[in-house]
Order: sequence, then structure tokens, then C-alpha cells
Amino acid sequence: MIKGVLLSSVCLLSLSTKAAASLVVLGPGGPAPAMKKCGALFADAKKVNVEVKAGPMDSWQTDIPNADIFYSGSENMMDSFKDKISELDGSTIQTHYLRPSAILVRPGNPLKIKGVKDLTERKIKVMVVNGAGQVGMWEDIVGRLQSAKALNTFRANTVFAAKNTGEADKRWKEDSSIEAWLVFNIWGTRNLDNAEIIPTEKELTIYRSMGTALSTKKGDKNLAKEFVKFVASDECRKVFNKEGWK
Repeated sequence: MIKGVLLSSVCLLSLSTKAAASLVVLGPGGPAPAMKKCGALFADAKKVNVEVKAGPMDSWQTDIPNADIFYSGSENMMDSFKDKISELDGSTIQTHYLRPSAILVRPGNPLKIKGVKDLTERKIKVMVVNGAGQVGMWEDIVGRLQSAKALNTFRANTVFAAKNTGEADKRWKEDSSIEAWLVFNIWGTRNLDNAEIIPTEKELTIYRSMGTALSTKKGDKNLAKEFVKFVASDECRKVFNKEGWK
């Protein structure tokens, strides 16, 4: 009888200490705040663990073999991931949200910057990002003016070109001499204390996306598929909308 009780206790202990199912999600910093909030909502609803690791690819390179889901900050970035990460299943790529270009200026907009044209017609210290989800972004925007002079002036005004938006965000906070930052609107929603968002002119505005892809990692992919479906749900869409995504 005692032996039976002991065995039952061991079984119960084994069940109670069984690790919860978990997901490892990897991607860049841009969509990270929304992805982390959606991950927390999903984890709470499903009673699972969701770990979102965000930053440049080299910061989570060693986590790739354990990844369940990858997310990107642009179609170009997702293509780059597909080329570099053999564990990414290209057949599962889905685009979910987009965000528009914008100009961040200092609080109060002291230079009264109204749009991109000001950055090509006046002497203003500008910062851009030449990497990650913004490869070629400033050229795509300024090039729509169809003016070599505008491109030359904008280049001359550019005092810092960051490799990624995380680096640019750090520079914006540390170097107050930078007067304008051509970036995506979402970086303004997280910098409300030290920036104002000026929309780029409608005819010059570009949009870039965020999307997901599943890993080729062996095992049950149902939970990962459920999370991707949740990212596109009304509940998660509200989170992304609040962060500035369309």
C-alpha cells in the first residue's frame, strides 16, 4: 500500500513538474515591441512560454537551431534571412503589417521641418539608416523627387548613416546635434520624450513590412502555426496598430 502511494506521488510530481511548451522567436528590433507584447498575450492564453529575441542577426545567430519562428522588418530582410538561414522554411513566409516612412525631429520641431523637401532644400543635419530593414530607403524616398540636386543636397546634409535602427536610436539619444532622422514612424512612438513624428509627404512616403516564417526544426509545428495565426488576429493587430503599424 505504501509502495503504491509512493508511486502515485512520483507520478503526480512528474506531471506537475513537466516543462510547459515553449516557442523561440527571432528577428530584428523594429517589430520587437509589438512581437513581445503579442508573445506575452499568446503565452498567457495558451499557458506556454514564448521567448522573443530581437536585434541584429548576429546577436541571435547561436539561437537559430532552436528557433521555431523568424520574423523580419522588410521583404528584403526576409529574403536575406532566407538566403542566410538554412533552417528557415521559405514556403511559410507571410507578410502581416506595414509601417510608413517618417521624419523624427527634436521636441517642439525647432526648425519647423514640414517634410522631406525641407531636408533637400535647407541645411539640416540628418541621420539615416543604411542597413537592416532600411536598405536603400532614403534613396527610394528622395529619389521620388526626380532630382539629382535633391539627392546631392540630402547626401551632403547626412551627418550619420547607421548600420541598423538600434544604432541610430542610440545615436539620436546621445547626439543632440542631429536635427532630423529619416526613419519609420514606429521609432517615434517609442521616443515620445525626445522626438516628434513628421509624416513624409504622401507622394514620397514608402512602406515596408514585417512578416513571419516557420523554422524547419523537427517536431510538432502546431504551436508555432498557432502563434503565427495569432500575430495576424484582431487581438494582436490592435497591438501593432498602437505601435504605428498598418
